[in-house]
Amino acid sequence: MSSDPPAVWRDFAIEQQGTEDGHCDCCGTTTKRVYGFVRRNSTPVGIYVVTWTEGKFDHPAKFDLILGDWGKSAANEDHYLVALDYWPVDGGYAVVDAVNRVTTRLPHAGTPLKRSDVIGTPLASQVFAIVDAVSMCCSVNELYPSRDHLAQ
Repeated sequence: MSSDPPAVWRDFAIEQQGTEDGHCDCCGTTTKRVYGFVRRNSTPVGIYVVTWTEGKFDHPAKFDLILGDWGKSAANEDHYLVALDYWPVDGGYAVVDAVNRVTTRLPHAGTPLKRSDVIGTPLASQVFAIVDAVSMCCSVNELYPSRDHLAQ
């Protein structure tokens, strides 16, 4: 077991590269997507893609992380995809199997990981720290700007 301290969100720099609008396939509501790079100590460690459906509290926000080796000689095989759902009503994240995510079609997606590949492993600390860092940059309050319905 490593003696390195667990990762925390402050360890990561988030560089948003773009945004996209779309429509939810199941309900037609506007969807938003933000994406960009994740760095740790100025070293690239991954790409994040966050997608959500505006105002639909029964739809999770999808946090997809493409992590791995991003050095000059790195290949697609050196990357892996981790997927999480954020449920606004519960305010919680859940690691899910990544195999069915749209991001598996991205050129650098690498191997989609299962939930069991992440939970209970050293990777989990890094994943949750990155999700926290992305949430601080691309605030979850921006993803779901109003929680007034929860007070009723």
